[in-house]
Amino acid sequence: MHGGCHETASRSQRMPDSFNSQLQFRPAELSDAAVLGPILRSPDRLEIQAAVGRGPIDTLREGIASSDPCWAVLAGRGALIALFGVVPDAGSTRSGMIWLLGSDELAKHRFAVLRWSHLWVARLHERYDHLWNYIDARNDVHMNWLRWCGFRFVELVECHGFEERPFWKIERTRVDSCGFDCLKTRGD
Repeated sequence: MHGGCHETASRSQRMPDSFNSQLQFRPAELSDAAVLGPILRSPDRLEIQAAVGRGPIDTLREGIASSDPCWAVLAGRGALIALFGVVPDAGSTRSGMIWLLGSDELAKHRFAVLRWSHLWVARLHERYDHLWNYIDARNDVHMNWLRWCGFRFVELVECHGFEERPFWKIERTRVDSCGFDCLKTRGD
């Protein structure tokens, strides 16, 4: 058991070596929240506060426990630098809220992050047709990364979350092999 993370893959399952030469991935554990929480990037801390009004460790624990799957990103000799996952929507088994929170160390591996991002988003789309979330409009790094990953910025919500700040609603739908948006054909 991995502390609430529902990923069914074995701990030894990894992405191909060509994609993670600088980074490693493993299923997240609840204890990862206490490691990453104190070293989160300042914009990630501000986003958590603005969205839910709680501290990063509790928010990360909830994210790990609620996500299916949830992954830890490790650099160097196994230093935890980020966590990401998808919280399944209560009303749909094929839609979920995607999230990623990281330390300043993540930026030092930006080229590796860019290399694996599309692969991981595609892997998450194997389970979820629709990925979405709300992103703090102040978080330029996340907004640029989400655009790189093919997310659409659907709507600017002027008063969102605990602090009622501007947040962008973002989403990405899985595209089938013919290039059609799967959800548009189903009407979800």
